[in-house]
Amino acid sequence: MGMSDGAAPDTEQQQTSGDKPPTYTRRTDQLPAVPALNLSQDAGPARYTTVTHFECISHLKFLAALSDLRDTVTSTPNVFSIPDPTPREFGSQINEAWALVKEKRWGVFTTKAVERYTVWWNVSVPASRPRPTVHQLSSTVYDDITACSNPLTWTRDELPPIDILMVWHAHMLNPRAFLEDCIRYGKMSFWSGGFPWRAVNECIDDRTLAYDTGKVAVRAFFTRTSLEWDNLEDMPTKTFQCPSCGHGNSTPWTSGKFTAPLDPTFEYWRGFADKNFGTYCARCHLSITHETLRVQKFRTDVSELLDGYIPMPGTLFNLWGVPERLSSTRRRKQQADFPNRLIRAAKRDFREYMRSSLWVCPSVTMLRDYLGALIQDRDTMRAAQPNSIQTSLLPEEKIAFRRMMSRYWDNSSQFAVDLVGAVVRQGTFIQKMDNIDWLHSPALMETMHRLIRKYAVFFQIMSSNPGRMAVPTLDVDLAWHTHQLSPGRYYEYSIHRTEQDGKRAIFIDHDDKVSETKLSDSFEWTSKMYRKITDGEIYSECTCWYCEATRHSDLHGKLFMPSSSGAKARNAAANLHDNPNISSHPDKNPHISSHSAVRTKYDTATLASGIDPSRLKFLKLRSEYEKARRRAAKRSSRYGKAAADGGEKHCSKDDDDKNRDLFGTYPLMWGYPVFVPYYGPYTCDPSVHCDAYASDPSCMNLNPGNPGNCVSGTCGGAVVVEGVVAEGVVAEDVVVAAVEEEEEDVVVVVEVVVERCSSCEDIF
Repeated sequence: MGMSDGAAPDTEQQQTSGDKPPTYTRRTDQLPAVPALNLSQDAGPARYTTVTHFECISHLKFLAALSDLRDTVTSTPNVFSIPDPTPREFGSQINEAWALVKEKRWGVFTTKAVERYTVWWNVSVPASRPRPTVHQLSSTVYDDITACSNPLTWTRDELPPIDILMVWHAHMLNPRAFLEDCIRYGKMSFWSGGFPWRAVNECIDDRTLAYDTGKVAVRAFFTRTSLEWDNLEDMPTKTFQCPSCGHGNSTPWTSGKFTAPLDPTFEYWRGFADKNFGTYCARCHLSITHETLRVQKFRTDVSELLDGYIPMPGTLFNLWGVPERLSSTRRRKQQADFPNRLIRAAKRDFREYMRSSLWVCPSVTMLRDYLGALIQDRDTMRAAQPNSIQTSLLPEEKIAFRRMMSRYWDNSSQFAVDLVGAVVRQGTFIQKMDNIDWLHSPALMETMHRLIRKYAVFFQIMSSNPGRMAVPTLDVDLAWHTHQLSPGRYYEYSIHRTEQDGKRAIFIDHDDKVSETKLSDSFEWTSKMYRKITDGEIYSECTCWYCEATRHSDLHGKLFMPSSSGAKARNAAANLHDNPNISSHPDKNPHISSHSAVRTKYDTATLASGIDPSRLKFLKLRSEYEKARRRAAKRSSRYGKAAADGGEKHCSKDDDDKNRDLFGTYPLMWGYPVFVPYYGPYTCDPSVHCDAYASDPSCMNLNPGNPGNCVSGTCGGAVVVEGVVAEGVVAEDVVVAAVEEEEEDVVVVVEVVVERCSSCEDIF
């Protein structure tokens, strides 16, 4: 592989010259070709098998092609009229400036890719059945909505450009959102067909990893979509109709200039791909912003419901993500349909409100407040609940309402998820796969077989514990992602395994937006469960400080008692340091997959203790790591080894101070070393700047009144289910009392967790 964003450049030269980006060359003459792949057969029955090693390798090829695409786009001078930064202007901040320039170029490119994907979805992806109506949600037909006898297949000549494949790939890695969109638009053969591995593999060269479909696909794509093949040559401006008068308007994709200081630089950018996009309709002079377009999306969906009986987004599944037929008489079997009934019950008011909403309600927050008032109105609620005398909401009705609203927070597209953010978060995973570079490893086949077996254990953890979040390692995540790219197989496997292991059918989602603290806590729990199920195997075979701290908490924590799995795990953990193939560098190991990690924003009033939970997590990890260092030093001394001689790799203080300082480090951001006060393997990618995009892909704001917080009256205990963050339910865990379970022999487990809504402070 050539140098990627995560590869180590000449740091000293970068910091002194800094006037050009890192060189990017692929030395194909020194790289072995990827072995031939047999993609004609699947792994076996969908209920009992997952993916093949050939599919995982094909996935790696595709990820490598995406990594090259990102390198090429971000290193193109003056692309999107964003010039290269100069040392004369930015001085000591030149590395930060380069990182922001490359990120902004990629952000604009991704925004255009999503727009192009939307056009392709609408005109090139055929519908295999009519769009479902609210009446059909109660019919027997809906029981078989995921069944499809004619899955859509793709040939090399029918494939779209790679930027559209990239968005399609990220869309599918949000399984419930992708299924919902395919159901709402009647594209179930598209859902059932899955990602076209055979055709994509044919188009990616086994040595150069360049994506080339041939001229037939280029002509066919232009004929169907009227779009240019190359993203950079297409759509010079963003065109859209005014939400109020329908007049056609156009606006630049980005409009701004990098200036020092860099922190507030994006505050003054006004293009469509920018956070503070703003323009005026040339005819009616309506002020159009991202919030205006999000409200317009809601207006469109309401009109489709009232005029065409098309269900609102977020109302197609039961609490567990399964499309389930509604009862025609029993309210408790109609809970997922509540938003549709509410809007139809207030039909007259809604039509009047929608006519003027863009002028009097220009934001989703104001829309939320209006909907909250409807829920508090007894007459409206009686009309919405004709089969019940109770007007207060039932638990699943609250969930359904929050799910519906989550489709509009920070999302003006027609899809159930903000695809720009989804692509950006996947970019972190792509770069880590590129850094590890299994594709050119002599042990490639063995590695793929091993991670598929490991994924089977991981899925068992998920299916047996539906109320907990399991966090994958990078190798497990590759298999998990590959499985999700065959949606029909993944759905059937998920439903079958959860019915067998947890006695309830659940469509396990892939939550790609989780707070850093929750991600790390869940990773600790997953590591412990993996160790127990496998009788002592190590989940993350890595000797970086974070994995050492996580293992120490599990294997040497409080209430310790001997057990077979614990003893085997302690021996295995000690032997990791004698394995030359295992590194203490977090970028070279398949440890925690943190592409879904996002920062959380709080204000002092929101925090019960006044202390940021992420800071508390850092202090706990630091303490566990220091304990692990001291324990390793004692063990080295006991066996006559000197820590500095390599007896314990993580005890080398000089190496630690140079590469993994717990209080500050220089991670590579887009190829440049940039100082951050604290960066751990489980934290949000520091290369993602919160203000470089129209919607922040790396943050959840838990302050009252911000996007994601509840509509008045929709809080409730039932929100404590898997995937609630992905559904837009923002609530923080508050641990009242907890004693960790240390070994399987210890039966004492006391854990009391309550949830506090960050908007209305209800506890449930």
